[in-house]
This record gives sequence, structure tokens and C-alpha cells, in this order.
Amino acid sequence: MMIKMKGLIFFIMALCIPGQAYAEWHEASSDNFLVIADQNEKDTREFAERLERFHTAMYYILGRETQKVSPSNRVTIYVVRSTSDVRKLSRDKSGFVLGFYQPRAGGSVAFTARVESDGADVSQSEQVLLHEYAHHVMHSTNQWSTPRWLSEGFAEFFSTARFEKKGGVGLGLPANHRAGELALAKNVPIQALLDASVYKEPRKGVYDEFYGRSWLLYHYLLLGGKRPRQLTNYQVALANGASESDAANTAFGDLNLLEKEMNGYLAQRRLKYIPIPGEKLKVGAISVRKMRDAEAAIMPVVLQSKRGVDSESAKTLLPQAQSIANGYPNDPFVLAALAEAEHDAGNHEVAVQIADKALAADPASVNAHVQKIFALSRLAEDSDEPDSAWTLVRKAVAALNKVEVDHPIPLIYYYRSMRLAGKDITEVAAQGLERALQLAPYDKNVRWELTQQLVVEEEYATAYQTLLPLANDPHNRGDDNPAIKLLAQIKQKWEQQPKAD
Repeated sequence: MMIKMKGLIFFIMALCIPGQAYAEWHEASSDNFLVIADQNEKDTREFAERLERFHTAMYYILGRETQKVSPSNRVTIYVVRSTSDVRKLSRDKSGFVLGFYQPRAGGSVAFTARVESDGADVSQSEQVLLHEYAHHVMHSTNQWSTPRWLSEGFAEFFSTARFEKKGGVGLGLPANHRAGELALAKNVPIQALLDASVYKEPRKGVYDEFYGRSWLLYHYLLLGGKRPRQLTNYQVALANGASESDAANTAFGDLNLLEKEMNGYLAQRRLKYIPIPGEKLKVGAISVRKMRDAEAAIMPVVLQSKRGVDSESAKTLLPQAQSIANGYPNDPFVLAALAEAEHDAGNHEVAVQIADKALAADPASVNAHVQKIFALSRLAEDSDEPDSAWTLVRKAVAALNKVEVDHPIPLIYYYRSMRLAGKDITEVAAQGLERALQLAPYDKNVRWELTQQLVVEEEYATAYQTLLPLANDPHNRGDDNPAIKLLAQIKQKWEQQPKAD
């Protein structure tokens, strides 16, 4: 997801010039984040600590226990020097992108420019990052269908955090960055806010108050004090299959009255927020290291690869990766990055060879394992001897599973190796795919695959609940969303299924 705001952005890419002194990169590793930053050790540590405080504060408010996740299920955040660098990574042509987050099973990433971590208030860039991370937390903790207003209202509510002294965090502060929007932008009536089928995208150049109204409604329902449990009742109705309109009318009653209350709430001189004292927020250990020269040298390639490339840009990036790797021929980090670049460029056999070389230097290199699985899978899809080719994939899957048990990629690709080879899906493979979605509930491809598997097993009720978030995707409400059609078919089969006594 990308957030657009006038005048600024959020992305990167440095040029790799032979003989140029490489930036001083540091890596901070914590329970929920891997921060890879082009800044000094002190700032890198403070930024990682700030992120962990925010994460813990969110879970505290949501009433969830924080659990240490498997390393590859953390969000990797790449911190670059400036918004100018961020722009070079972005393919957005508007010039208004402040930041982005890409959710992927085993590889969720976010990109940001340097953040000053010694002040209480968040900067504009940091606010965008917190907004995006709030989306990540929502999808990680909430299996219910999430309408667009709720998704954005939730993220806006948490993005206005304040980092208090003595380790405290304030959440739900006024969205002052939306004040102009709420005062001057095109109105979004409550019926359109709560029903995506009613909401119409504004004409080009006409900016509406959707984000601001979404924040206001979420803030009012959570902290207004006059509508207890209505937000929960609304989400339960959605989870049980109600339409957005029906869920809103059932939970909130007279929508015109709700809108009137919202407007009165906005007019108040002061709004509540939730201050959480530091003693309530337990942050785990954070380790910081200076990255090696080889890692710093290949970082421009890594940034582009992790941001994502198409076939054209992959072929442009590959010579740069090869040139850098020539200077560090035995470095496992560099070799893994080169294997990824070779795979992206379509050179799958070469990618396997380089990944093997990286693993010989460092058997625990997760990225090398992942790239080997990716490349072997592509080779197996086109192989004249699919049985032996898919066997190699399963061996690579087993190797990564030994390194990191809860990495979702082995679970996903073990299932795919059975399905694409035309084998009967074993219980182990099906359960592995289900576990992969538990680890990465934000991955749409995994959700789609599991839904199809559940349909094959005639588990229609579970399939319906699994697919519902895709069918109600607030950013894909058109007739071309295949999940909407499949959901209707599943519902029909579910209703026709004999009921157990």
C-alpha cells in the first residue's frame, strides 16, 4: 500500500559508482523489526527502539499479548538518507508518495527516509511509516473482513503517536494533518463512507475527506464514550457475512444521527487520547551492528530487489549486481543478493548455482535458501522430468525448514510442489498451507490458494470465512475481483451441503 501526500515522498535507490565510498549502513535486530539503515549506530538503535515501543503500545490497546515472531515474519524496514532517495525507488509518477509497505509471506518490507528519533512528536515521514505498520498489525491480528474506512481509520488513529518521556507512548492524538482536509475538502456523506458501493472516487483533481472522516469515525467510536461495543458489533456482523451497509445499519442505527454526532465531536476544543506509561510497555533486547563493506556495497541492488522489479528493470539491475559480486566473490550476503537478481532476470539455473555457493559460505543464509526454492520451482514448472525436479524443490524446502521452522516459504512451496506436480495433496501439505496463512494473514496469494484447497476438501464454511477478506477487499471492489464470484459459488455449495445431525 502507498500513501500519497502533497509535496513529499517515501522511497529510495542509490547509484553504485565504481570507486565511490559506500554509505555506513547499520542493522538493528529486534523482536518485531529488522531495521537496515543508512545512518549511524545511535540513530539506528533509537529508531528500532521507538518502533518496538509503538508495536507494544498498539498490542496493549488492542488487548493482545505480544509474542516474539520468527525472524522472517518480522517487517524489514529500509531507512535511506532522504526523501529524494526514496523517490528514486518509487515508480509512482505523482511525486507525492511519502512511504510504502509491501506485505509478503516471509518478506514484508517498508521503506522510509531517515527519521529523527529524539523528539516526542513524529515527523511526516515517520507518521506515514506508522500508518503503514498499523495496517500490518491490523491484518496480522484481525481475520475479519475490513472495509476501507475501517482499515484507513484504524491506521490514521495509530499514526498520530507521541513518544513520551520515560518510555511512554500516546495513541489516538488528534489528526492535525487532516485538519485542512476535514475543513476544506469535498464532503463524504456517512452513507458513502460506510458503503464502498456508494462511495464514488472523486473526479481527477478533486480531493475528498475520506481519510479524515475515516479517522474521525474510528476515533469517535473508540473514544467518544457514547457508543460502547458498536464497533465490535459492526465487525462481528461483517464476519458473519453482512454487507457493509447492513452491518452499519445494524450496529450504528440511524446513520444520519451518527454523522451529526461525529460533526459535534470534531467541533470539541479537545479530544481524548490514550497515554500509556512506559512501565506498561516491555521492549525486548535490540542488537545493532555495523554492516560489512560487502553488504554496504550491494545494498543499492538489495533495495531495488526487495522493492520489486519487472522483467525490464531486472535485466538492467543484473549487471550492477554482477559487477559488485566480482569484488566480493565469496561473501554470502552478496551472493544471495546476486542469486535473487539472477532469478529475477530469468536465469534460474544460474541462480541455483549462486545460491548454492552462498549456502556453502553460510548454510544459515535465509535469503539464499529462499532464492534457491524460487529458482528451482520455476525450473520444475518447465521441466521435462517434473517428478525429479519437484523432488529437488522439496529438498530445498526441507533445508530452509531446518534453519527456520516458522518461515512460511517452505510451507507454501511444499504445498505447491505437490499441487503443481499433480500429486494428491497430503494432510501435511494442506496443514502447512494453513499454517502459512496463520503466519502471514496479509498475503493474498496464500489466502487464495488455501481457499481453493478448502473447496476441494468441501470445507465450504471455512473456505467462505477464509476468502471473505479478499472478496471485501476495499481496494478491489470491481466486477473483475475473482474472489467475489468465487465467494458466491462457495456460499451456494455451503447452503446445499447436507447439514450434520
